[in-house]
Amino acid sequence: MLDIDTIRKIEEAYEKYWWSRREEREHREIERDAFKLLIFTILSQNTSSINTWRAYHELSKKFEIEPESLASAPLKEIEDAIKSGGLYRIKAERIKNIARIIMEKHGGKMEWIYGRDAREKLMELHGIGNKTADVIMASLKGQKNYFVIDTHMRRIAIRLGLAGRNASYEEIQEALKKFFPWDKIKGKENKIVSLFWLMAKHICSARNPKCNECVLKRMCRKNIK
Repeated sequence: MLDIDTIRKIEEAYEKYWWSRREEREHREIERDAFKLLIFTILSQNTSSINTWRAYHELSKKFEIEPESLASAPLKEIEDAIKSGGLYRIKAERIKNIARIIMEKHGGKMEWIYGRDAREKLMELHGIGNKTADVIMASLKGQKNYFVIDTHMRRIAIRLGLAGRNASYEEIQEALKKFFPWDKIKGKENKIVSLFWLMAKHICSARNPKCNECVLKRMCRKNIK
């Protein structure tokens, strides 16, 4: 398990990669609206933070980010609005289809996302897999409950020896949940996990990992191959 001294080192080393105050404030506003959070998360798939924000802002200029507006919007106009975010045709289709389903099944309301079976309902939507569902749920209910696993988290878990190479999404998720001292980082759980993710991305990289710079090098099994 991570100790508090190591967590402080992670904060000191990777804070520079964190969002700006404006982005952090704006994302908190997005999190207050579950549908906006859903759309923002779809736009974040397979692209950078910069591209995500750019696409979200352009979409917001053209449409109200609400189910009725996006369900009725011409697909081509959604595509044009989010083109800067990458994979815009795929994402536009997902956005329009999900908005339509929310209108048809839930009357345009998002209260269901706060229920016990919210994750399962999210994954019934086309284009929403384990990771995307957990990104949304973690924003709403915390990383402690819905730890997000992507290629960076998988890689660092394997290299640390927390999980085997053939471990499932759920097995890696449980292993990393146990790695964090949640009681000692209460109130800033999501930020600490995000900084850990940034370390995995920038230091524990797939090619040429910077092991000598890593604050976890003493506990790492260096399972790199």
